[in-house]
Amino acid sequence: MVYIRMFLMIDMQATDFYSFVLPLGVLIAIVVSLLLYFARKQESLEKRWDRLTRAYMKYRLEQEKTFAEELEKLQILLQEKSIDQDTYVRLKKLLERALTRRLERLSSRMKVKLQAATKNYDSHT
Repeated sequence: MVYIRMFLMIDMQATDFYSFVLPLGVLIAIVVSLLLYFARKQESLEKRWDRLTRAYMKYRLEQEKTFAEELEKLQILLQEKSIDQDTYVRLKKLLERALTRRLERLSSRMKVKLQAATKNYDSHT
């Protein structure tokens, strides 16, 4: 209420400046600084998420490519009669399980990294 009266006063004195305008300026500077700080934190978290996503997609693509190559080799062995149909089916299932296991392991590692990054971000807020 005192500040409103001072604001409405037409004949402000130098002491009014130190008691009203200066603290208001400091408060605005603090709020703007905090806003910029949290915006930069959010931006770095988004960049980290993008890097993790790209790395995950790259690894997944490599694993699927390797799986396709191994499956192709199995099909060649089946066509050459080096292995029978039952062996082909068992080896194919083993390859699928191995791929699934590797992708799950990678996914869980990504979740841990993302949770750590989010926790680190939250602890600073």
